[in-house]
Order: sequence, then C-alpha cells, then structure tokens
Amino acid sequence: MDHKEMIGHVEFSKGDVELGDANSLRQTLTRKEAERGISRKYDKHVLPLVWVLFILSYLDRGNIGNAKTAGAQKDLKLSSGQWAWVLLSFYITYTCLEWAVLFWKLFPAHIYVSAMCFGWGLVAMCAGLVHSFGGLVSCRVLLAVFEAGFGAGVPYYLSLAYKRRELGVRVSILLGSSPIANCIAGAMAYGISQIKSSLAPWRMIFLIGKSALTTLCIIANTSVEGAPTLFMVPIVWFFLMDSPKTAKFLTQEERTLAVERMETKDTTRKSKLSTTQLLAGLRDYKNWCHAILHFSCNYSFAALSNFLPTIVNHMGYSSINAQGLTAPPYLGAFITSMLAAWISDRTGSRGWTMSFCASFSTIGYALLATQHTTGLRYLGIWFAACGIFPALAINMVWMLNNNAGDTKRGIGMSLLAIIGQCSSFVASTVFPNEDAPYFVTGTAIGCGLSGLIVPMGIILHFAYTAENKRKDREYGTAQDREGPIDVTNDGDKHKDFRLLT
Repeated sequence: MDHKEMIGHVEFSKGDVELGDANSLRQTLTRKEAERGISRKYDKHVLPLVWVLFILSYLDRGNIGNAKTAGAQKDLKLSSGQWAWVLLSFYITYTCLEWAVLFWKLFPAHIYVSAMCFGWGLVAMCAGLVHSFGGLVSCRVLLAVFEAGFGAGVPYYLSLAYKRRELGVRVSILLGSSPIANCIAGAMAYGISQIKSSLAPWRMIFLIGKSALTTLCIIANTSVEGAPTLFMVPIVWFFLMDSPKTAKFLTQEERTLAVERMETKDTTRKSKLSTTQLLAGLRDYKNWCHAILHFSCNYSFAALSNFLPTIVNHMGYSSINAQGLTAPPYLGAFITSMLAAWISDRTGSRGWTMSFCASFSTIGYALLATQHTTGLRYLGIWFAACGIFPALAINMVWMLNNNAGDTKRGIGMSLLAIIGQCSSFVASTVFPNEDAPYFVTGTAIGCGLSGLIVPMGIILHFAYTAENKRKDREYGTAQDREGPIDVTNDGDKHKDFRLLT
C-alpha cells in the first residue's frame, strides 16, 4: 500500500469514527429526552396524587395544635399532662408501627394506600365529636394506626421511580406539603375561629376540612374533615401506579426504559424482602447516622406543628390572630425547601446544604429561647421553620440515595422513621402552659438538636467522600460503565456504586 492509499485509508477510518460518534451522540440525546419524558409523566400522574394525600394526612394530624389554641384543652378540662398524653398517644402508636414502610414492598401500592386513606378519613370524621379525654386519645391512636407507614413510605416509593439526582426536588415538594398544610390550617383556623356557631371553634376546626374538596362538601352540607380523604380513595385505587413496570400511563417501551434508566437494579422479587439486604441495612452506620439526624429534625417538625399557634398566642396576640400569623412562616419554609432541594440536586452536595439550612434553624431557636422582644421572637420562628424543613427533606433523600437495593432502602427508611419519631415524645412534653410565655425549655432543646445537625452533616459529607475515593483507588472510576448496577447482592458495597455526598 503506497503513501496515498495509506492516507486515504486513514481519512476514511477517521470519518467512520466521526460518523459513529455522531450517531452515538444522537442516540444519547434521544435517550435523555425519553428519560425526561418519563420523569415528566411521573410528575404529572404520580407526584400530584401523593402530594394531595400528604396534605390531607398532615391536616388530619396537625389540627390538634390549632384546636388547642381555639380552646379544646380548656373545654375538655384537660391538664397540661393530659394534653401531653393526647399528643403522645398519636406519636407512640405511630412510632411503633413505622416498620409498616416495608408494606410498600410487599403489597400493591394502590391497594395499600387506598386502605390507609379510607381508615384515616373515617377516623378524621369523628375528631370533632369527642367530649372526653378518652375519646380524643382514641381518635388520635386510630389516626396513627392508619397513617403509620404512609409518611415515610411515600419517599421510599418515589425512590423506586426517580433517579438519585431527580429525587431531592420531588421529595421536597412532597414533604413541603407539611408546611403548606400547616399554612392552610393556620389561615383556615383564623377564618373558622371567627364563625358564629353553636359549636365551639375548636370543634369547627376539626369538623370543617381545609381543602378545595372540603369546600364542595360544605356546599353539599356535609362539612366533615374526613370527606376529602374518603373522596380520594377511589382515585387512589384506580390511578396510583404500583411500580414503573406496571404504570398504565407509560407505553411498553417507556416502561422498559423506566426500569433501565435507574442507576441501580434489584432483581429481588417485588413482593419479597431480601434477607441479605435487610441485615445489611441494620448493620450500616449510614442508616443510624441519618436516623439520629432525623431525630434532631423531627423534634422541630412535631414542636412547630403542635405548639406554634400557642407560642404565637403567648407573644401577646389574640387566639384568632395567632392562628393567622402561623401561616407565613410555613409558606416561607415550603419555598426554602424547594430552593435547597434544587441546589442540592444540581450540585450533588447533600451534607453542606443540609448543614447550612440547619444553622438557620439553630439561630431561630436561639432567638426564641433568649429574646423577649416580640419582633425578634417572630423572626426566630421564621428562621426555625425555614431552616429545619429543608434539612429534614434533604436528610431523608440523602439516606435513600445512598442505600442501594429496595429492601435496604425500606429498612433504612424504617430505622429513620422509628428513631426519628421518638423526638416527638420529647416535643410533646416540653411546651406546657406553665412555661408560657417564653417556653425556654422547649426552644432551648430545639436549638441544641438543630445545632447537632450542622457538624453531623459536614462529617458525613467527608466520610462519604473518603469512601468514594477509596473505591476509585481500588477499582477505578465508575463513570465509564454502561447500564444500571446490579445491587441485589452487594448493595452499596458494589465496586461501581458511588455515594452522594
């Protein structure tokens, strides 16, 4: 072969490579667009449905704080100790049944969630009809029985559909329904408390729902809070997907890609728990660390839900105005949750973002614990709410991101929920009326627990970074691999699995 032929051959090979690269690029872009289409379909068909259910769930459980401010404790002649047990009865039952997160793995989601919705909707219809301590405690216990496993189960459910870098914003939208629900509850309680009726205002708060669906019920002269939840039961039954493999709103090709696009795959049968993953989840230090972080976050979550109207009331505002003034900080908390989640997803940095948010919550509780000026104390509420809700959401997503395998994620979520929920016991007892108007004990504990989140988040960031670097040294970088990693046996110990930091 002469020089001219050699050059021609080389030029042809180069062109062939360039053509192949172009085709590969087009295929990559086409696949990415198809994946974005699948995510948009999840956002349209799955996320709104579970978001509405979350709002209804938190409205049903969170009304107790507004009802207290509206006179429930006084009318039922309950002491501070008895009121603490009204709150504890829910949290003890809820915590004992948090392992029900694993039912999302065992049962079809549309059946399991429909059954829970029907149960807690029915109980909620009875909440405004009680006349004794025992009756109120019974309602709270039954409400916890039906809601346990739902709150922690839905983020786990979403982790089966969304990729790791997609999950932060979606879970924040989901958990953002809590401050939104409290915002709605505060605003509606403000309006309801001014209604002239033969019923006590706190009964009206329990009986009248707080959603557009309830408005329709009121027009139909069926003003009961449980009605919207019961209305959702058939919708959940027919429209909630069980898994990406069976989603009716996806085409067959999209279902295949929905499974293939995930960074990891788990070949364990859908209705079976993996014993290997279960034990690995119990032994993993990451799950215990995130459970402690959730304990610290959830204290504020419970304290603000149950006592924020009371705290504002004792700042010198009337009961009616206190209900309304709780709404703006919750709206701010939702906005900051979304912003923090977007930053966390874009950068892949969970630890720094969570610690930054928690530092604001620490400052907020410090203001509440040490300041007597109304303006500074109300600013402290804003800092506490806008800092702790983003931190709670990011911690939950971070744990899900770094547990490979469906059963292991379920175990991690169960540990996080059970241990985390225990701080609700503390929050229920450290804001007695006798500590009014400053509630120093409760707010000081909030300051300490929020402050604990800051160094823990930073330490975990560096620990996960070190683990990734170790794998890179031993196995090389995992960036060039194709297809999902099979984590059925090795879980996040797989040589190609990298932790999000």
